[in-house]
Amino acid sequence: MVAEQADTLAPHRTQPAHTEDPRAAPATPPRDADSIERILAEVLADVVQAADVAADSDFFADLGADSLVMARFCARIRKRADLPPVSMKGVYRHPTVGALAASLATTVSEAPLPAPAPAPTTAPSPPAVREPGGGSAHYVLCGLLQLLSFLGYSLVVAFVATQGYDWVSGASGALDAYLRAVLFGVAAFFCLSALPILAKWTLIGRWKPIHIRVWSLGYVRFWLVKSLVRADPLVLFAGSPLYTGYLRLLGARIGRGVTVFSRSVPVCTDLLTIGAGSVVRKDASFSCYRAHDGVIQTGPVTLGKDTTVSAATVLDIGTSLGDGARLGRASSLHRGQSVPAGEHWHGSPAQRADADVPRVDPVPFGPLRRPLHSLLQLLTALLLYIPLAVGGVGILLAQAPQLAAFARPGPTVLTTWVFYAEAFAASAVLFLGAIPLGLLLVTLVPRLLGRTLTPGRA
Repeated sequence: MVAEQADTLAPHRTQPAHTEDPRAAPATPPRDADSIERILAEVLADVVQAADVAADSDFFADLGADSLVMARFCARIRKRADLPPVSMKGVYRHPTVGALAASLATTVSEAPLPAPAPAPTTAPSPPAVREPGGGSAHYVLCGLLQLLSFLGYSLVVAFVATQGYDWVSGASGALDAYLRAVLFGVAAFFCLSALPILAKWTLIGRWKPIHIRVWSLGYVRFWLVKSLVRADPLVLFAGSPLYTGYLRLLGARIGRGVTVFSRSVPVCTDLLTIGAGSVVRKDASFSCYRAHDGVIQTGPVTLGKDTTVSAATVLDIGTSLGDGARLGRASSLHRGQSVPAGEHWHGSPAQRADADVPRVDPVPFGPLRRPLHSLLQLLTALLLYIPLAVGGVGILLAQAPQLAAFARPGPTVLTTWVFYAEAFAASAVLFLGAIPLGLLLVTLVPRLLGRTLTPGRA
């Protein structure tokens, strides 16, 4: 990969740090469990928007909180001078107000009384801050290149779509229009699928851990590849072997039997490693880069064999999960964190927890199930969805010539009340007819498909 290294600028002058009045004594936290329990219950009730919170109510099972909600609770507690600080590790170890208050009371009783505040001193200057170089010229140039890239891509797509529609609409009948729509849709699908892969290997090559200054030419390449990779139509096949195959073509090292349900496509795929049998659930983010201090930092994310990354989780660069490790829902691994093999972690930042992360046990199946599933998905998209999207309008206009009159140019088209009456009638029929049809589909299709499912079988 070719990218510009981040420059280190000279430190800026800093203002003197604000110091507190030495005469203001800090508040002493209460030392009895009842007082701490009462205050914790009041704060938690406000966070979860409940009338009151019982001392024995479990934060997660009874109150329905998750790690993000409890992180806000911990932040509220840290802002209060009359309470000792609460960590997410303490929340998971003591998941009720009563147990948490008893733990805090023990901590406070064992802690020494606070010493008198020292005389005010001038805080040392902070370290130098690394900022993007280049100034406004690089900023304007980067924005201009991004705009030109977007306009060029949009014009090419619009031109190809127009030519394809004209070719499909020129068919002699419904069958001919369908076949043309299939051919054009297949060609467009494979071109749009291959373009991001070619762009990645052409503009970037193989990703490596590096710093890229924001608004630099290296950042333009990074942005362009990121936009194309995440717009690839193969992203719609998340959870399928087609999706993991797409990630492998982008350079990711993925073992056998891996399932990735998240559509948050990793950008620096050469830095991603997923061991065999692992499962990454929906809305998990593992992009292998981070933006910090005006710099894009790329780094590895490593998942061992048979790991589970739950939904709505975030994995920063430089993180890893050992073989058989599990990360709970709505949790996050900060940079440098590593989950040892076989352990279960929760929270943000994640900590080891005794609670189990549920996972469906693997079920043995034949070697043809995965390729047949991928083939069926691909054929459904190429033979059904894409022809309907590409040639549906053309087929409709070919079979209903009176609708084509609406699109004919001319000064009298929009000046007669007949046009508006017919347009209103057609819109009403389509809209009002789609509502009961949609309700019928979402009611009957799941029930019919549910009869083909057997509990305990994959």
